[in-house]
Amino acid sequence: MSVSKALLEVCVPSGIFCYRNIKKVEDGEPQRGTVAFAQGAKIVQACANYNETTAKTANSLSSIFNEYAKKYKPVDYAGKAVKWATKNVNPLICASSVIKTAASDDKVGTGITEAGALAGMFAGEGMMKVYMDKVINGDNVLKLANKTKKFTWMKPLTEFLAKSGKSSKVAAVVKGILFVCGSMGSYSIGHSLAEKYSDRVKASLGIEPKKIDQKA
Repeated sequence: MSVSKALLEVCVPSGIFCYRNIKKVEDGEPQRGTVAFAQGAKIVQACANYNETTAKTANSLSSIFNEYAKKYKPVDYAGKAVKWATKNVNPLICASSVIKTAASDDKVGTGITEAGALAGMFAGEGMMKVYMDKVINGDNVLKLANKTKKFTWMKPLTEFLAKSGKSSKVAAVVKGILFVCGSMGSYSIGHSLAEKYSDRVKASLGIEPKKIDQKA
């Protein structure tokens, strides 16, 4: 059974983000655990619904779960929490930044840099969502492959894409990877810009500047 383009578009970026957040938890940011969980839940949910057979099984299991949950409220609350998490990854990221700020010795400085990082990330992701589909798609992947088929080592790949019709799936994978890179890059840029102005803001508030150890 082939993997759909829609599934790749969810699983590629969510898988990378999930891994990165797990590593952040391991590096001493436990608040990132909820974000990793939400990204992982998105992958599971997408896999359960990307084809009719699996979706029916998932729906059947969901019905059994719902009946069970009616009798045991804690289970019901847990199920609703999972559904909420998959649809609210960004609020969870914001919440993790709030927790990180609250736990920091330099709350003002950390708050400024976290706010700048998140603003940069959301701005970058917003732009990518608007323009990425227009640039990275199956047609453009095939056009690029055709332009490079003059290279002997590229010819088999070009012929494969043309005959198999998998250019849209290749585009989905490339798009997912670039989205992650763009998101991380936007976060880092926002963080760096905010960090430059952090000491100025603290000075204006009468707070002694302090070097902040932040991880993008």
